[in-house]
Parts: sequence; C-alpha cells; structure tokens
Amino acid sequence: MEPAVRSPRRLYASLEARDLPEAARWLLARLPGCRLATCTGIDLRDGVGLFHHFAVNGSPLVITLKVLLPKPDPRAPSLLPLTAAADWIEREIRDLLGVSFEGRPAEGRFLKPEELAGSFPLRRGFDPAASRERTDG
Repeated sequence: MEPAVRSPRRLYASLEARDLPEAARWLLARLPGCRLATCTGIDLRDGVGLFHHFAVNGSPLVITLKVLLPKPDPRAPSLLPLTAAADWIEREIRDLLGVSFEGRPAEGRFLKPEELAGSFPLRRGFDPAASRERTDG
C-alpha cells in the first residue's frame, strides 16, 4: 500500500485489488463514524481506476483507496459484504465501465438500456454515434 497525504483533509492509498476488502474492513472497524461515501470508476490509459472514498462523520477527512484494474476484463472484490453502501455504486460501475465485482449476487442490468448490452458508455472506446444507430434503428 502506498499512502499519500495531499492536504490535511485528504488521504490516498494505492493498493492491489485483492487487498481492497481488508483495507476497507480496517477503516470501517477502526475509525469511528467511517463509512463508504461513494466509489468513482475511471477508464485510464493503463487500466480502469477504482477510487473508494471513505468519509468520517464529524470530520472533514476523506480517505480514498485507489485500485488500478487491468483491461479488457477489469475485476475487483465487492465491498457489499462489508457495507450496503457499495450496492448501487458497484452496479452502476459494472453497467457503465464493465467492472466485474466478485462476491456479488448475480444481477441483471441496472442503468443501461437493453440496446447498449455488451457496451460500456464510460469506456474510452465507446462510440456514441454507433449506439444511437442501434437505439434509433
């Protein structure tokens, strides 16, 4: 894990995907009022980045756990077994970026229309013109 402090209110830690549940479990158990606020997924040049943002109630501190997943089949352990707050955001990231969250129950699509099945609108290679042709035709 590589911790970095960029301001008194922000702490970042880069880690391997396999270490994500243990790091999240540690934060949730050891920091009173700590909760998963959200997760950001970004298609980066060298992989798909997941940024799990943890807030601490009553404090301006935000702790971000950063994970880089390989393309073209990004996979990460789900945090749903640790916190219900992971539910919707993991489903959204799966639909829009194609990240598979291991340890989740099997679920259908969440946000994407059926016409976009198999494509991921937030990936760099997504072609909006081609998707409009599929939905208009």
